[in-house]
Formats: sequence, C-alpha cells, structure tokens
Amino acid sequence: MEWLEARATVHRRGAEMPRATEFVALTDAVGRTLATTVRSLTALPSFASSAMDGWAVSGDEPWILGEPILAGDPPTMTVLAPGTARPIATGACVPAGTHGILRSEKGELVSASAAVTVPTLIRSAHTGAHEPALGEHVRARGEECGLDERMLEPGCVLTVPRVALAAVTGHDTLTVTTPPAVELLLLGTEVIESGIPGPGQVRDAYSPEFPALLRGLGVRLSDLRRLPDDLEQTIDAIRSSTAELVISTGGSARGPADHLRAALTALRATVLIDGVRMRPGHPVMLARLADGRLMLCLPGNPLAAMLVLASLGMPLIDGMLGRPLVPLGRVALAHDIANLSGSTRLVAYRFTDEGAVPTARQGSGMLRGLAEADGVAVVPPGGACSPEPVATLPLPW
Repeated sequence: MEWLEARATVHRRGAEMPRATEFVALTDAVGRTLATTVRSLTALPSFASSAMDGWAVSGDEPWILGEPILAGDPPTMTVLAPGTARPIATGACVPAGTHGILRSEKGELVSASAAVTVPTLIRSAHTGAHEPALGEHVRARGEECGLDERMLEPGCVLTVPRVALAAVTGHDTLTVTTPPAVELLLLGTEVIESGIPGPGQVRDAYSPEFPALLRGLGVRLSDLRRLPDDLEQTIDAIRSSTAELVISTGGSARGPADHLRAALTALRATVLIDGVRMRPGHPVMLARLADGRLMLCLPGNPLAAMLVLASLGMPLIDGMLGRPLVPLGRVALAHDIANLSGSTRLVAYRFTDEGAVPTARQGSGMLRGLAEADGVAVVPPGGACSPEPVATLPLPW
C-alpha cells in the first residue's frame, strides 16, 4: 500500500472502532479529546465591562467625579449623567450613559478649590480632544460570543486555552472520549532489558519511552510484555490480551524468527495492511483480530519502528479517539534529496539558515540521526528538489 493511502486507511479503521465517553472536571480535561459539542451557557461577556483602568465618562470635560466602580461590584442602576465621570477598574460593569472609558494615563485630576468645590477630571495635555471615542475601551455584552453558540467541536484536543474557554462560558465538566487501552508486545529473543548487550544481543529501545509516548497520544497503556521469538508464546500473548489496540515490535518481516504472520493466521485475524511502500518501515502490518480489536505490528529496527508509529500509529490512535487526521506540514529544503526507490522515504532533518538538511546516520537500525533531528521530511518517489518545500511528518515527540 502507498504511504499516503496507508495513513488515511489506518485513520479510517481507527475511527470505525467503538468509543466510550466519560465526564471529567475541567481540572482534569487538559490533553483529553472532546467527545461532544461545547456550547456557551452564557454570553461573553455577560455584561458591558471596562477593558481598561480609567474613568467612565459622559458628555464634555471637565467631568465631576463620582464613586469608583470596581470589578465584582453589582451593576449600578444610576445612569451616568453628562458632565460626570466615575473611576472604573478593568472588568467592572460600565454604567448606562457612558460615552467611553478614558484611560488612567490620559486623564488628570483637578483638586477642589474655591471656584470648584468638588474634584474634577480633565484630559491630559497630550490627549486628543475626541478621546475616548464612542464606546472606546468598552467590552460590549456578547462581544466574544452569545448565548448557546458553538464554542468547541468534537474531536478537538482540549488545550489550555480551550479548557479556559469552556470555563468562562459556564462549564464545570466536559464529555471526553475514554482513553482506549493499548498493550505493547516487545518481540525478540535477542532483546535485553538493561545493561550493556553482549554479542548477538541488543538493548530494548522501546520500553523506556513508549509508555510515556502512548500516554501523550491519549491512550492508556494496560500492559507491556516481552516475548522471545516463539510462535506459541506469541499466539498466547495476542489471544490473552484484552486491550482495544495491541502494538507489537519485531516479528513483522518474513525471516526465520518472525512469527507474527503465522500467529495472526492461527488466531483467524484479518490482515488489513501487509506492508507499506515506505523506507524505513515497509514490513508493517495492521490486522483486525477475530473479536474486532486491532493490532499494529511495527518493525523491529528502532528507527523504522518509531517512524511507523509516527506515520501510522498516530493516525490510528487519532481515529480511535475521534480526532481528525492531522495534516502534513511543509519545510523548504537546503538542497536536493534523492529517492530512487518506488517508496516514500522518511528523512530526518535539521533546520539551518538555508533550509532543512538531512541528519547523518539514518539506517533503519540507527537512532542517532532521529535523536539529532528537528523534523522528518516525506520524500516522494523520484526525490525532492531544493528550494521547493517538501511535506513533513507530524511527530508525537
């Protein structure tokens, strides 16, 4: 399957999976995925308020000063008469009859004298004669939104500003998608968990960071198991899993120690994707297990596995959570990148003043080039030419 087609396919397959929802308090909502439309429970602001510290003024100067109006004071029923002003704080209710708000730095107080028995307010010498304009520095009722307006759409990730918007429009809780459970199966007799690997051994490159990475994508890691290259143990591990999504590393190629295909056949699974035209990462599989759950089979090589997770794992999880497919980005190349294969090539790059430059050491079993990268370019078959921009892969880290 072509890389772009595979990306759209896994998102669609994920979106077809059933989803549960739950209510959460706003304090627990950041990072969650919204499941229902959020509508405003109040106009915003719900009253005409001052956008500045200063004076609410009416008519022409000099203005006779009245009592201050502070944020939190109840609305006054007294109309502001022409020729008068009242000190007002940001966010306070603007009295009826107000022409506008004269900012604190734009006005001067004149002390009482024999001729003027009460304090008065005049414009500062550098202030224009028509300042404030009608309605200036007044936030009108409903300026940001009216009652029952659509504020947030299902499928959006609840960022800090979005949760704040829900709060100021009257919400205390939100309906979010329940995180699907994910189980990790790390396959490979040669993989060791800690220490310096000996001849024929490799360190586990996944368990230190994959749990946090998956939680950051919005799912719940239910279990992490390490398995040798053994068919029966692989079958038993998949059969005993209860997670909505199983993700495996290794065993997806066709070598003598790769047993995933045989295990999926024994379990009567349906292979939805068997290989993708991408480098690195082409021996990836997506399968539907007999009970309807999904299994994403990542290659065993670290760079390949991580780029497949970013390419296909992220869209799959976004679909399961009801999120839209994240569009590809764009970056300008500092120089041409060749791609003589018929596959999409994923190339880690660094930003420079001239544009994106590929990092060194990008073999499918290497991690150094990705660790030094600022992003990953999506180079189509035939290559990409500078200075034309090339697509970039959204990354989960």
